[in-house]
Amino acid sequence: MNEHESGVTAALPMAELSELVGGRLVGDGGFVVGGLASLEDAGPRDIAPLSGRRYARFAETSEAGAFLVSPALEDRLPPDRPRTVVDDPASAILLLLRRFHPPERDPAGIHPTAVLGTGVRLGQDVGIGAYTVLGDGVVVGNGTRIGPHVVVGRGARLGADCTVHPQVVLYPGVIVGDRVVLHSGARVGSDGFGYLFAEGAHEKIPHPGGCHLGDDVEVGANTTIDRGSVGSTVIGAGTKIDNLVQIAHNVRVGDLSLIAALVGIAGSTRVGKGVWLGGQAGLINQLDIGDGAKVAVASRVMRDVPAGETVSGDPARPHREVLRRQAAAAKGPELIGRVKALEAEVESLRKALGS
Repeated sequence: MNEHESGVTAALPMAELSELVGGRLVGDGGFVVGGLASLEDAGPRDIAPLSGRRYARFAETSEAGAFLVSPALEDRLPPDRPRTVVDDPASAILLLLRRFHPPERDPAGIHPTAVLGTGVRLGQDVGIGAYTVLGDGVVVGNGTRIGPHVVVGRGARLGADCTVHPQVVLYPGVIVGDRVVLHSGARVGSDGFGYLFAEGAHEKIPHPGGCHLGDDVEVGANTTIDRGSVGSTVIGAGTKIDNLVQIAHNVRVGDLSLIAALVGIAGSTRVGKGVWLGGQAGLINQLDIGDGAKVAVASRVMRDVPAGETVSGDPARPHREVLRRQAAAAKGPELIGRVKALEAEVESLRKALGS
């Protein structure tokens, strides 16, 4: 893998790399690392991480020129190549990714095809991409970059140093904090799904409420976040939302929560701080999910979850209870066999007594 293919910006000798990640160098400190790659994809100039035993089998055949490894797995590496030994490979990988692949930002400036409404206020060092539309009264903070084909509705506000990728739509009045990242196709501030059946028809409930994203929020591609009906939908600071998530009207998510792909949260549910929602989890409306709670993958949450609780299953129950039920269910075939044996023995005794 060459530098162009891997996106590498600058090479780094092993001695400097080890110092950067706080690791112990074994072997040639002068070996120059050109990039970071997986064990399977690495070339002779790359460093490859080995952080789990399940990947150790790839180390023997890897073409990597150097390795990043935990002390427990150091003996699984070829002895002829340099390595950096670290107690926390995950943190070291993060440092190296930032070193070799610093984030790229679009240049500042307003593309000539962009359309700006009346009363738009732009901060310093702002970038507006091709065919992007900013409605009347939009405010954009310093250093924010808005990609091509983005629509920002009237009166919406974006904070400083945000990154808005192509084809994002912010509905009117949406408020976005500082350093927020919105990936392509995200829709923020759309109407909630609310109707009242009257006189033989579904009458739409107006949704004039707000939609607020706190500082350092990240919203994945094609995720939708509805505005409130009465009140606002709020995403707390530092919360990270994956692709293809649906967050309904008046939902409130606390700070530093993690929401994985394909999660659906129904209206007016409260999600606390530091909550983890696994992929495909579904939460019905008006729930209260306590701080630090965890919802396992594909769970269906039908009732409140206390703070710190881990739940799983459909319907979701405390995870330990679910595990006990699964263990009991696994014994079902054995128990059925024992019951049949007992029935046969009882039948034999009946025949003996009858004779």
